[in-house]
Parts: sequence; C-alpha cells; structure tokens
Amino acid sequence: MQGIRPLMKASLRHFHNSIGPLKQQQPSITANYRKLREHYDVPKYPIVLCHGFSGFDKLTLLAKPDLAIGEAVSSAKEAMKDEKQKAEETKRSLLELEYWVGIKEALQGLGSTVFIAKVPAFGDIESRARSLDRFITKQCKILRERESKSTIYTDDRHKSHDTFAEEGKPIKINLISHSMGGIDSRYLISKIHRNDNIYKVASLTTISTPHHGSECADFLVDLVGGNPLLKQICPRSVYELTTASMAKFNKNVPDDPNVQYFSFGAKFNPRWYNLFNLTWRIMNYEIAKENPKGSSSTNESHFANDGIVSVDSAKWGTYIGTLDQVDHLDLINWTNRARSFYDKIMWAKDPPFDPIALYLDIADKLAKRGL
Repeated sequence: MQGIRPLMKASLRHFHNSIGPLKQQQPSITANYRKLREHYDVPKYPIVLCHGFSGFDKLTLLAKPDLAIGEAVSSAKEAMKDEKQKAEETKRSLLELEYWVGIKEALQGLGSTVFIAKVPAFGDIESRARSLDRFITKQCKILRERESKSTIYTDDRHKSHDTFAEEGKPIKINLISHSMGGIDSRYLISKIHRNDNIYKVASLTTISTPHHGSECADFLVDLVGGNPLLKQICPRSVYELTTASMAKFNKNVPDDPNVQYFSFGAKFNPRWYNLFNLTWRIMNYEIAKENPKGSSSTNESHFANDGIVSVDSAKWGTYIGTLDQVDHLDLINWTNRARSFYDKIMWAKDPPFDPIALYLDIADKLAKRGL
C-alpha cells in the first residue's frame, strides 16, 4: 500500500503537465434539462430502472427515534392494528436512502409503470444480468396475471381488458440504465433473455455507461497488480470494466437488432470540494498515457469525463448528447450539495442541471418513438 501515494503524486504531476482545464469541445445538451417542462408524453411500455456498480434500489440506514406515549396505551393501539398497518408503520419508521432519488416517483407521476431493479452491488456482469432477468421475469409474471393491456400500455391502441397471460403475449419493456447497469442490460439482452413469452425488451437507454471501459478500472487493476491481498478485495467486476476487457466484451456481446439502443454521456471540470475530483484526475492521467501529448490521436475531447466514465466510452447506439458540468452521481439526482450551495451563495443561481428533467425527457423521447 506504500506505493499508492507516490503513484498518485506522479499521476497528478503528469496530468497537470499534460492538459489544463478542458474546453467545450462537444455540443452540450445540459440547457435542455435546467427546468421541468409543462408537458411530457408518456411512454407506451413499462420502464425498468437498472442501477450501477455498488448500487441498490433502496438502502435502510437506521430506525427513527420512537416517541414513547405510555406503555398501556401503546400496547392497546398495537393490538388493534392489522398486519398491513404494522407493515406500513414499520416502513415509515425507517430512514432510507434511495439510488434513484425522486426519479421513480416522477416517472410514475407522468403515468408510467416503473420498476426499480436490484442486482448484486459488486457482482460480476453475468451474475448481475441473471439477477436482472429474474427480477424482470418476476415483475412481468405478476403483471401478466393481474393487469390488462389497457392498464399497462398507455397508448389508445391497447384497450383490451384481457390480461397478457390470457392473450399469450409478452410484456414489452424499456430499460433505463445508469453506469454499469447498462452493461448488465446489454448482456441480458444478448446472452441471457430467451423467454419472449414473459417479457421482451423494446429499448435500452444508457446513462454514462462505460461501454468501452473505464480508465478508473484500468488504474485500480494496475494498482492491485499481483498483490494477493488486494486481489482478494478487488471485485471481479472491476477487472471486467477495464478498457481492454470491454473491448473483448463488445466483440462477444452483439446488439439485438430488434432492440433500440440510446445513450447519454456526461463531463465536468471539478472544483476542489467535488466528490470526483481525484477520480477525474485519475481518468485524465490514464487517458493521457494512452494518448501521449503530440500524438496524432491526442484530442482534448478524449479527456472529457464525469469522474468515472469518459464521454467517448458512454457512446452506444444512438448517442443523444453530452451533459456538461454534470458528474457521475448528479445523473441519478445525488447532486453535490456543497457545489449547489456554493453556486447559490457565490453566484445567486440555481443548479444548471435537474436530473428529474432528464428522465422525464427520456420518457418523452421513448413515447415519441412509439416505445
């Protein structure tokens, strides 16, 4: 572990000698997502939100303090409650942290059927994709038995009150995936999903997914090297997300021609207090190693990244555009509070990006494509 500090210092020296602050090289679409619009169209098919590396659907942190109200009164009231009431109160008594902060609720408010998938946080690609398949299969089986086309699909052409099970048809779904969730989704579509009787993927929209690998993963794998202790700690998925591993993945995991693929990327220039300040510098150091200064392949746009994934790596299928001054967690509404506070105090301005507006616009775009 003693070799980490000199390596990091060398990394930062190399970076500062290589390039300065990144200039605007690619068209930014951030202005489209500063504020909510008055109207968004509703996508036809249900949406499944797929989380990234180390992610979760909802994480319970701790119980809220219980306000004592007298033991006798409390016992009497407890005895009168049914199981449903008890379950609801237990749920409300917990402090929970959501991965998709406010995003599911916004999409549901639009009128969409929305599911938040849960897969192993640090699992490898295949195990995460298999978990995703099981999750979607379970949810769609329930929908097929209980719901009719008229309640699941939002367009006027599906007014049948028969269930999907009665009609013997699968439920079509739209996948929206953040970070590694997009890799899981691609593997699911290409290698795992075979039972079209239950569900069928109509589209995949990826948001800052490392389709061509992450230079952060390259750095970590180099750092681990042959150290047996570090190799035990480092998740297998980190090795799978290196640029070399993803080049092999892309050759072996072809797209499905029946699925529509869309993608977004993000980039920013961090301030000193930003969570991804260090990883942003690591990304630039690793990219500079692969593209030495003065080589024909050197281009400032290659360095654009959100602290974990480069813009170049995020491009897959139809590329919608690049979100400027947006980091990897801003994309799921985990906005850096210090940065927002600084902007508000110093510049008297609101944050330049509203993640809710992004997801509502994704839904709107899917709807306009008939998905």
